[in-house]
Amino acid sequence: MMRDGEQRVVSVTPVSRGVLRPTVLVFAMAASVRYAADSLHGLDRYQGLLYLLFVGPVLVLVATRVWRWRAQKIHVTSQRLVVEYGATRRVRSSVELRDVIVVRSQRGLGARLSGHGDVVVETVAGPWLVGTIRHPAALVRLIEAERSRRPDSPWGYDDVVEPSFPWTGHDVQRIGWDRS
Repeated sequence: MMRDGEQRVVSVTPVSRGVLRPTVLVFAMAASVRYAADSLHGLDRYQGLLYLLFVGPVLVLVATRVWRWRAQKIHVTSQRLVVEYGATRRVRSSVELRDVIVVRSQRGLGARLSGHGDVVVETVAGPWLVGTIRHPAALVRLIEAERSRRPDSPWGYDDVVEPSFPWTGHDVQRIGWDRS
């Protein structure tokens, strides 16, 4: 994964999606089975079977979602931004830091209250949603710091770039930039 001379700056695991509610459901189902086995005569003999029938499928759901969540990684290196995901079939996407125009975070009210948000990288090819992470502003600052250390970037760190919409990737108007 790493190239010659490339150093890993940080690796981040995105925010878990769809894990909390099934986990709460596992505990609720286990408590319900326990209550039913204790209060209804004759069910205490089948308590293990009841756990298997009612708690087992939800527990499998939680395990697969945790496995899928933990298989996602965002890596910032000295040369690239790499996103890996997939539990059984690995997919790796990357963008060179020299091709990054703007890095920004998007946070709605609920995301601000819970402390997470989306990180979006604007490149010449168009916007790229990196992922939803906790403290997205910190990752944006790290990416911007690595970009500022790269002398070979055609996009200056302080350049003003105004894309025209709809985005085609070739409609970039550079303002106040001349490095000839």
